[in-house]
Amino acid sequence: MQREWNKGAIELYFEDVENEEFLRRSYPNTIENVSPEQVEGFTAAIESLSGLNLGHTVIVEEYKYTR
Repeated sequence: MQREWNKGAIELYFEDVENEEFLRRSYPNTIENVSPEQVEGFTAAIESLSGLNLGHTVIVEEYKYTR
């Protein structure tokens, strides 16, 4: 089987203190093999624009397998 990159996304979970839950924001179309430094820079930029505290970040990667 051969593995081929298909697509990816970064999901940010912000703390919603008033409602005691997390708000999820998804940013599709990430690059393949995104580095921890790239994720940190992106999340810091979005956090500074949103005014909310970041809870955690999830990297979603999708691959296609063919024979």
